[in-house]
Amino acid sequence: MRVTCVVVILAVAAGCGGSGATPHDAAVDTARPGAGDLEPLACPDVVGTLETLAEKAARFDEVAQRWHVPAGQDLFFSVKLRADGDTLDTVGMSDNVGTWSSLYSASQAFRYAATRSPEALDNLRRLIRGEHSMLEITGVRGLFTRVFINPALPGFPTAEQLASWYPDCDLAVEHCKRFNEVTSGPWAGWWFKNDVSKDEYAAHMFSMAVAWEIVDDPEVRAQVAEIVTAVGDHMVDNQLHIVDIDGKVTMFGEMHAYSMGDYPGFNALLSLSWVRLAAVVGGQKYQDFYDDCMLQRAGKQTCIADESPLPYTEHLPQMGLGLDCKTNWNNHNMAQLAMYGLLRHENDPALLAEYRRILATELWDAGDRFPMRIQENSLYTFFYLVNRDPADPWPTAEANTALCALKTFPASKAHYAVDTISTYTEVCRTRSDEPMTDVVIPPGVREMDNFHWINNPYQMEQSPADPLSIESPEDYLLAYWLGRYYGLITEEM
Repeated sequence: MRVTCVVVILAVAAGCGGSGATPHDAAVDTARPGAGDLEPLACPDVVGTLETLAEKAARFDEVAQRWHVPAGQDLFFSVKLRADGDTLDTVGMSDNVGTWSSLYSASQAFRYAATRSPEALDNLRRLIRGEHSMLEITGVRGLFTRVFINPALPGFPTAEQLASWYPDCDLAVEHCKRFNEVTSGPWAGWWFKNDVSKDEYAAHMFSMAVAWEIVDDPEVRAQVAEIVTAVGDHMVDNQLHIVDIDGKVTMFGEMHAYSMGDYPGFNALLSLSWVRLAAVVGGQKYQDFYDDCMLQRAGKQTCIADESPLPYTEHLPQMGLGLDCKTNWNNHNMAQLAMYGLLRHENDPALLAEYRRILATELWDAGDRFPMRIQENSLYTFFYLVNRDPADPWPTAEANTALCALKTFPASKAHYAVDTISTYTEVCRTRSDEPMTDVVIPPGVREMDNFHWINNPYQMEQSPADPLSIESPEDYLLAYWLGRYYGLITEEM
């Protein structure tokens, strides 16, 4: 690898929240790979699809703008095409439009930083504006919507359909999820869905972390600064809770470590990542909360109701990502996105060492039957290669397998027929009681979805072909352009 290393000799910093000295604490390399710093990977024995990796990316970049970012709407949608196979009929009304939009935004940040493409910058500006609008339309500082809609646009649900979507939801009675009409101001006539989840925040803050680090465009940076500080205010002022338009915490909005809604280390990682980014972008208010409340560096302080004061780094080994067949792969995705941003923006050597250790032991090679290391997940493998402790061995086989997975990634996101239930052997049941095998099912055989990397690669499925239903391509584009930016993939591949 072509990485220039700066080695710092240190003891564990007092109050940093580490659980004691580890081999990683003795000599910490705080340098991080940047543009083109890593050596290209190799996958000579796998043919893959007919296109080169670059040709496949060009195709996905083209259809992304043609189909998936409809005119008048700066968000990213899956789509249903008309019978001609080329014209938009309707958009998909996923709860996770904010997630897909954010991940596509990050892909274009890497594309622009790698190539200086004016088209990539235009795409990035548009999607960042969309993410900013997702905050603005709710009327609550730092609160995202799941999706916002102009019902006058072709291919979108009508106002009547939106009003009838959640007939039993009355926010005056109890907290629930529904579409809400904006009746005044600049968003009058638009609708948005409330009850946003930590899923969306993880993706938004990942895309902000990427853009802030590698994109020098003033418009992008101004939008990112507004978004990140708004989220930072929401998290700090609400003691690590996502508070909805009705003043109540969203269903999946408890972000403090002692929440009963998730594993303490998982919530701690997400909150540490978001507040740390706010500190980098916005300054002292957020740094003080990060240092004094989350890391307890100024001594024991009870900053969050119902929590016993404890550095959030102490919770990180309790991530809950290695649960064998009952693992929550969606949590893996959120943790991976949060850890990427945290490792790119943390500059304290002792903390960086601890976060890298958690990356290795909890996100990459957890001690269960299905560690991420063996799952042939291109994006998360690239995350590990970029942010790993330089003292750890380079995982040659796993790194090259990640490139092979991109070569075999389907050239179209249209739904093809899937039957892995009759072709694989069931060994256990997932947390949702779905059949699961113990070998990785290749990308071109699994059921089509928006974001390939988020899914359980061992889950067995059956579904019919639906060639006019097209999922959005942010999965391939993010892995490809991240790989190009860091040098893991060359333009010729």
